[in-house]
Amino acid sequence: MKLKKDFFDHLIELRSVFFKAFLLLFIFLLILLPFSNEIYHFFAQPLIDKFSLYEGELISTNLTATFFVPLKITAYSALLISLPFMLVPFWSFMSPGLYPKEKKFILWVMVFSFILFLAAALFVYMLVFPIIFEFFIRMKPDDVRLMIDISSYLEMIISLFIAFGLAFQIPLLVIGLAKFNLISTSKLKAYRSYVLVFAFIFGAIFTPPDVISQLLLAIPVYLLYEVGIMFAKNSKKRI
Repeated sequence: MKLKKDFFDHLIELRSVFFKAFLLLFIFLLILLPFSNEIYHFFAQPLIDKFSLYEGELISTNLTATFFVPLKITAYSALLISLPFMLVPFWSFMSPGLYPKEKKFILWVMVFSFILFLAAALFVYMLVFPIIFEFFIRMKPDDVRLMIDISSYLEMIISLFIAFGLAFQIPLLVIGLAKFNLISTSKLKAYRSYVLVFAFIFGAIFTPPDVISQLLLAIPVYLLYEVGIMFAKNSKKRI
């Protein structure tokens, strides 16, 4: 009977944690909403910069897209900004049941996972966007006027942010596997050829269908795997 009571007490506490997390997301969304057009312009700027050099324009083929696209980008931005704050109630819920070493490792993973995701977003915005936009615009036939719908543009940039964000988590995954003795560093090294093939498959799935985009994702995936191996050698001493 006590076990059942404790179980429902934990469920109620977990519901409170989710409520606090969504409340934080909602608050950040309300704060950012007045700047939704500026946020949209920020994410559209890499393409707009290319359009200033080449002929092309952003358009909307759906009347509601002029409202929902900036809103969606603002919502994604609010989620990213609020994520560290949303993790606080989850951490408060989980930490009492963890050993000190587990607390240290999980906290380390959470912090560096967020940092790596931000690094991935910066990498995409500063390097990937200009390169692939330049490539696609230059490949345009001379008799074709390039007009890109803002909804399809949103889908493309979000997929790239997510793909690179996941790829940049590879070092943490490799370190975690080695730390908990799920796989040895020697086997990690032996799997390099498989990881290289996986990197190109991953790039082909999550990037536009061109070689440049695939290389821009596949190469970092493999290099990040190597970085993970390098740190995994001393992970038990470092963490």
